[in-house]
Amino acid sequence: MMTKPVRYQKGQLYRDHGAWFVRYRERVRKEDGSIKLQRKSERLGSVQKHPKLSDVEPLREAFMQKINAGVSTPESSMTLTEFVEIVYLPWTQAEKRASTHKGYKEIWENHLLKRIGELRLREFRTVHASKLLRAIAAECDLTKTTLQHIKAVLSGIFTYAKNEGAFDGSNPVQGAMIPGIAREPEETFAYNLVQILRILEVLPLLPKAVVATAAFAGLREGELRGLEWPDYTGDQLAVNRSIWKGIVNKPKTRASRQAVPVIPKLAKILDEYRASMHKPATGVIFHNGSGECLDTDKLAQRVIRPAVEAIGLPWYGWHGFRRGVASNLYELGANEKIVQRILRHANPHVTKERYIKAFDPAVLEAMQRLQATVDVLEKSPAIVQQVN
Repeated sequence: MMTKPVRYQKGQLYRDHGAWFVRYRERVRKEDGSIKLQRKSERLGSVQKHPKLSDVEPLREAFMQKINAGVSTPESSMTLTEFVEIVYLPWTQAEKRASTHKGYKEIWENHLLKRIGELRLREFRTVHASKLLRAIAAECDLTKTTLQHIKAVLSGIFTYAKNEGAFDGSNPVQGAMIPGIAREPEETFAYNLVQILRILEVLPLLPKAVVATAAFAGLREGELRGLEWPDYTGDQLAVNRSIWKGIVNKPKTRASRQAVPVIPKLAKILDEYRASMHKPATGVIFHNGSGECLDTDKLAQRVIRPAVEAIGLPWYGWHGFRRGVASNLYELGANEKIVQRILRHANPHVTKERYIKAFDPAVLEAMQRLQATVDVLEKSPAIVQQVN
């Protein structure tokens, strides 16, 4: 049954414990999603500061104008916690990638929920966001990058609240500063071409094919799991899907769905791997033997990492191969836009990026230089053996 709209309200002024309040009715969303009328009171100011009724009357009028104008929605009367758990997180579950929703939910539950208290959504200010970030930084050993992620999630909550009419005004989180006491992010590392070739030498064919695809095409881990044989044409890989914990998603962005050129070194390894399985035309490229996508985390833990460490190299994770593509192409003279195209990073500030096609000559030239360098290194065994 629909709740009747609240008619124009004047609001009832009253004094209590040395303060002025206005009483009114508001539509409130309950946990089951229904909307009920509920009597509310709003503190307008102290009697000491506003001793006469005429002094507080402008405050009552301004507040009730907001109520009567519909600025106050059922969601805006919620606490921040209620809005996140009843409205925001269900929306992210329905609209965002499963891995993204999980990340947002973990940040909310691990860092924000217990520190928010009963603060109402519409009462949240920049000072609250700043105090929240300072408290997290003081209590947890986190990097500035992690705090930026926490701030981004909190900011996203208010962006969604504004779009739903649950919050009015500027986003209160955007102006909050990251505390200076937070740790600087740790340095990240990438594999160079000599190291990549040495790693490929010691791996069995399946992990060799996976690593080669990560190292020479720059695919993300979920994209590696999602590759199917029709995506591979011999000279390019179409990135059409990403798989996370068995859930199939589209790649992260529109830019991520572009094809990647395949250099001859990678094509040779993929063709050899395909021939070993009797040249399948369909199905997942990297599978566990039963046709299901490979668990790349277990493959790395059980096979790849031990092999990498056995030859005296550190394990940088799957992203070490993706970062390696960028580092190696930069070293070979490719400019930032070309590397961005090959890695399929979305960058709204580079508008011309959307006009770069899959077979842009500059992209192919950069990949050809990568192949030429691989050829030189493979002809110099002594260099390949020197991995440190």
